[in-house]
Amino acid sequence: VTLEQAKRWAASRGAHQRFIDIADIYWKYGQMTGIRPEILYAQSAKETGFGKYGGAVIPEQNNWAGIKTRNATGDTTYDHESFATRDDGARAHFNHIGKTPIGEPHGRYYSVKSISWAGTVKYIEELGGKWCPDLYYGYSIYYNYLKPMQES
Repeated sequence: VTLEQAKRWAASRGAHQRFIDIADIYWKYGQMTGIRPEILYAQSAKETGFGKYGGAVIPEQNNWAGIKTRNATGDTTYDHESFATRDDGARAHFNHIGKTPIGEPHGRYYSVKSISWAGTVKYIEELGGKWCPDLYYGYSIYYNYLKPMQES
């Protein structure tokens, strides 16, 4: 998926402008990490409601993936990481899923990297039961977000 195609797809789904704008940063980190940016961008669409948010995470947190804090005990706003900039939040998303961090990792990174499956996810479908307890989480991202993005 090209950057332009992803932006068109996001706009066609009624995405908030901040979500359309963050695509550039996702493609930048995709190039740096070798992780396909459209996959994490699709996951971000699911996690943020296309940048509209509406759950525990608020836009001011610059948290594009619902990343929790290192010692989260619930699902409140305060249980989720806050990042100084949109770029920091996107970089944290790539660090959270990748093997080698770029820049200074966020607090939760260290907790996640100690889990046995850390750095082993190769396919989006494998996120279920790992990133999220829902076994169908990755399939949902593929069928409801990534596949439509690829087809647009």
